[in-house]
Amino acid sequence: MIRIDVVCPLYLADREIGRVIRQLKAQKKIELNKVVFPITEEGDLSAVIQKIRQAGFSYFLVPKSEFSHSLTREKAIIEYCESDVVLMMSQDVRFAMDVAVYELVSTISEQTVFAYGRQISAKRSIERYTREKNYGKNSRTVTAIDVEELQLSAFFASDAFSAYHRPTFLALGGYDHVHMMMSEDMYYAKKVIDAGYGKAYVAEAVVEHAHDYSYKELYNRYRSTGKWFAEHPEFDNYKTTDSGLKLAKYVFARAVRERNIPVLLRFFPDMASRYLGMRRGRRNKP
Repeated sequence: MIRIDVVCPLYLADREIGRVIRQLKAQKKIELNKVVFPITEEGDLSAVIQKIRQAGFSYFLVPKSEFSHSLTREKAIIEYCESDVVLMMSQDVRFAMDVAVYELVSTISEQTVFAYGRQISAKRSIERYTREKNYGKNSRTVTAIDVEELQLSAFFASDAFSAYHRPTFLALGGYDHVHMMMSEDMYYAKKVIDAGYGKAYVAEAVVEHAHDYSYKELYNRYRSTGKWFAEHPEFDNYKTTDSGLKLAKYVFARAVRERNIPVLLRFFPDMASRYLGMRRGRRNKP
């Protein structure tokens, strides 16, 4: 049994909190020490808080104006957690197996201090294929010696389903108290690798996770991503080995092979939304 703490930020989670609690308690080969839910304040939270209390878990409230992907998670890990291993997850992931968490957290050590699992989508959507491309079937641990080969992709990670070695997180200063509304996982992955540690991708730890973005939402998300890169020039020296063009080609080929007509009809406006959003965001230099 591996003793862990869990951090799962919540936002308008009335319909999801019950499932989140049930699936955590159903996981095998782990001991849940502390489960912490940072809750963004919006709407009536009484039902959500009641279920958290009934489960014996804890929470803290975050004013909507103060929510931060980085600072909120950082506060949870530093102030509320105590175990050496912390599972980070989003409220919309679904564990695909009853040992998904174990498979992920069991990779954490004093050398491999950050890990993330495999995300799949059962929907016949573009997200199904993008996740196939970004989350392959082979596990790998990345260290500094791999950066020259992998370039920017060396720092890829996802806090939708990840695990942290808390002592190292504290020693490295977490996210450096920097406010970020996305990509705090990639920011930390670079810190980990630069400091001489390893970051693991664990293909055996599987969750279902996908979004249904409109074209406008997709454009805005990629614009935010582009803006994030513009604000973090420390990533400018690395090439994009897995380019958007490669991803587009992969998605198109998979959709043709499976004769997925809905995806083929959506393909061009979807990819255009991603490309134009990223380009616009990167031009917004701080």
